[in-house]
Amino acid sequence: MLKIKEILQKENVKSSILLLLASICICLPLLNKKLNIGYDDGIQHIARLMGTYQSIQEGQLFPVIMSKFCNGFGYSWNLFYSPVTAYVPLIFKLLGFSFTNCIKLFVFCVVFLSGLTMYFFTKEVTKNKKIALVSGIFYLFAPYRFTDMYLRNALAELTSFVFLPMVFQGLYGVLKAKPKREYLLLIGSVGLVLTHTVIAMYTALFCFLYVIYQGKQLKKRKVQKNILVSIVFLFLLTSFYLLPLLEHKLATQYEVFKPGRMERTEVLIAYKLNLIELIITPANTNMIYEVGLFSLILLLFCPMVIKKLRKKWRKTDFYRFYLFSLTMGLACLIMTLKIFPFEHLPAVLKMLQFSFRMLEFSSFFFAFVVAVNLKVLLEKITYKNCIFLVVALTFLSSFWLKYLPYTDNLEESRLWPAVRVTKETGRVHAGCASFEYLPSKAFENRSYLETRSDDILVLEGNAELLEQTKENTNLWCKITSTTEETKLELPYIYYLGYEVTLEQNGQTTKLKTYETDNGFVGVTLGKTEGGVLQVHYEGTFLMKTSAMLSILGVVLCIFRRTKEMYRNKRIKRT
Repeated sequence: MLKIKEILQKENVKSSILLLLASICICLPLLNKKLNIGYDDGIQHIARLMGTYQSIQEGQLFPVIMSKFCNGFGYSWNLFYSPVTAYVPLIFKLLGFSFTNCIKLFVFCVVFLSGLTMYFFTKEVTKNKKIALVSGIFYLFAPYRFTDMYLRNALAELTSFVFLPMVFQGLYGVLKAKPKREYLLLIGSVGLVLTHTVIAMYTALFCFLYVIYQGKQLKKRKVQKNILVSIVFLFLLTSFYLLPLLEHKLATQYEVFKPGRMERTEVLIAYKLNLIELIITPANTNMIYEVGLFSLILLLFCPMVIKKLRKKWRKTDFYRFYLFSLTMGLACLIMTLKIFPFEHLPAVLKMLQFSFRMLEFSSFFFAFVVAVNLKVLLEKITYKNCIFLVVALTFLSSFWLKYLPYTDNLEESRLWPAVRVTKETGRVHAGCASFEYLPSKAFENRSYLETRSDDILVLEGNAELLEQTKENTNLWCKITSTTEETKLELPYIYYLGYEVTLEQNGQTTKLKTYETDNGFVGVTLGKTEGGVLQVHYEGTFLMKTSAMLSILGVVLCIFRRTKEMYRNKRIKRT
């Protein structure tokens, strides 16, 4: 990984300051109180942040059940949706900021960090700080980032911009057998998986193509070892999220896993782009898919740049990565167009949902390419050139301000503690998005969810329930004697991890839960003299085990790194 001394070098500090100023320019619209960051996906991220905060306040060991959502029956985003954007913004909540401002501050941080990661990645490949700075600037001002930030409010996708350069910097270094680069590859990979699973999947595909492209380097034993170790640690560090996700996929049918639910072919077809949209934004659109004026102009010089680079750098990894980036960037653009048969790809690749998401990858690859092109054209890049570039790109970006949703901002009070689900509730309502994280039985019987009481219901048999008390994911009630087998439905949507116990005659019996026909948690009572029924959410055994695996992964990473540092010091002394 990068050393602190290296990061704090004078040239790096100067470049970081300019990238910080560029990030401020990009984020200036966030200061406008009229900007509605609840637009499109934004309201869901705000509501999810609220639900996670409530879960933590309730003392959930695993804060995955948002107890106030879905009319108090509990709804879970965090079992199914990558966790970084649910937890990290809450750091700002500790400082007293509103949920809306927590997200704004988080957005600014990820914008700036993405500029830095792109800078250090390009510097690693080119060994040129000025090219790296230009690359970071172009990456920051990528038009598709503007769409993610302001028009789609796609917080998780925006955050993935940070980790994409880290993954490629780590992989580039690992293939060259550079020390400590496997840690950078690991951090970037973990960050992507815990931020946006689909983007992580496509990044893995591009990494695989690059490994094949650099096939000779893969023959080195040290390279093979570092890649294998990175994969093992990636599994360990993400197991706390991935294993419970797999557990729920195997437990029952949730909407998110239903064939055709997330990989909707008709959506992919509908949102394919026309070539003109990559060049200029039509007046009648509300999204920006441009490559960018400066980028387009500089890309036109690629044939000339390739010719010049070939003379001096032909056998270098820098030249090979330039060709790889140009090829992949163009391929990503083609994949967004109507001519590309995205609908005929395997279902797992159609999980991308929108073909225009490939613009994130083209933004990354082209930022590297155009920075190199500019260096070749100007021969020498100065800080004055970089400042001019920031000013010019800021000016060009100002033309997109007319597309921003300048309405009264979201009132958080109307989302707290949660919006009720009724028959009038539309597809996009606070907290549940399109209800894709419901069990299919509950989703298909939403009218039941809308009208159900907040009590335990007797489905079969006979039992009298007294003094029912429910508070969030905790419930308590007395049950009279039952003369036959009795089935109860608890007022909780079916997610694994609810513990139900019956206390009678000083003995406590743990009851097995199952999913009812309505998609709620059910339990079966045998003949009993009665007792006290208690419910609370504590997570599954696998959730606890996977959390321990992730902690073990962190400890092993620290131990391995400490051991390497100690060994290196000992070698230097001798």
